[in-house]
Formats: sequence, C-alpha cells, structure tokens
Amino acid sequence: MVVLKSYTTRDKRKGEELDSDHIFILEKEKNLYIKDAIACTERSEYCNFMTRQQLLNSDFCIINPSGYYELKLKTVNDHIKLVPIYITVPFRVIEQRARKRGDYKQWKQNYIKESQEFFDFEKSNLIDYRILNDTSIEDAVNKLIKIIQKDKNKEN
Repeated sequence: MVVLKSYTTRDKRKGEELDSDHIFILEKEKNLYIKDAIACTERSEYCNFMTRQQLLNSDFCIINPSGYYELKLKTVNDHIKLVPIYITVPFRVIEQRARKRGDYKQWKQNYIKESQEFFDFEKSNLIDYRILNDTSIEDAVNKLIKIIQKDKNKEN
C-alpha cells in the first residue's frame, strides 16, 4: 500500500532523516508546490499539503479534519473514493509521544488550536471507521490495514 507523503514546511524530527510520511520543503519553496494543492492545513509554525497527483498515486493519506473537508470538496467530481478512518489517541499517550520526540511545545500549540476541530469531527457522520490507538503505532497500523482490506473486499 502506498502512503501519500504530504509536503510540509516543518523541520524534520529526530528519526525522520531516513523515513517519514512527509516531503520536507523550506517555507520559501512552498509557492512552487502549493498552487497544485488539493488540501492544505496551516499548523502552528508550519503547513502540510498534498497535490491531486500525489492523491491519485496513493492508496491512503493521513489528514486532519479541516484538510479532509477541503479534500472532499475538491474531489467531488473526480470519482475518487474517500473512506474516512478516524484514528484517535488518548491524550496521555499522544502527550508522551510528543515529549519523547522532543517537540512537545509545538505539539501542544497545535493540540490547543485543533482540539475543537477534532471534537466536532468525532461527532460528525463523516467517519466510516474508527481506530483507538492506545498501544503501539504498529498495532494501529495493523488495525488500519485490516480495515482497508475489509473495505476493499466490500467493493468486490
């Protein structure tokens, strides 16, 4: 399965030098790519975005609710099947992960900024599947793969 690697203007975190779900660009390079964006999310001190071509070349992407709304609007006539899978992480777990990564301050700013957005999305009728990510990331990925396989089998 191909995971969409979105563009981001944030700095790399420790461990992302070898593998990441982002393409890292400088803020001044953003204008070279943003014109082709199909979904863009302004975060605290950086932004993430994806292009239509990236979406078409991928099996799934990771996106926050405001980005999903934009993506849904911009693909309404494209015959692209969007299957929202909401992954929730208990506060204590995600806080520990941010501290371990060393970006707690930036994470906390984004959490405060986006908490209402996520709360509202959780209550929406737009979520097809939910995953509770309260153990390891590997467990959540395995749950995600099972859901994707199950959904693909529904098509057949």
